[in-house]
Amino acid sequence: MSKSVVDLLTASEQRRAQGPWVPACGGTEQPFVTRTGYRIQYMWQPSTGRHAYLNLDTDVIVDDSSLSVVLGFF
Repeated sequence: MSKSVVDLLTASEQRRAQGPWVPACGGTEQPFVTRTGYRIQYMWQPSTGRHAYLNLDTDVIVDDSSLSVVLGFF
């Protein structure tokens, strides 16, 4: 049984959303410590073009909208 075009596009989008994260700025971005002591690094996901921060202590991706709540960063 073949999948519909919508199903194929949805599956493709889901695979892209799970792509690897790499340090931003062509790999030159370096980890740093926030005022509250979290070690984070600015990352980029090439498959989606998204940018976010990686909490290096918990290995959790934190998007910009959650930074102040999760890390007390801004």
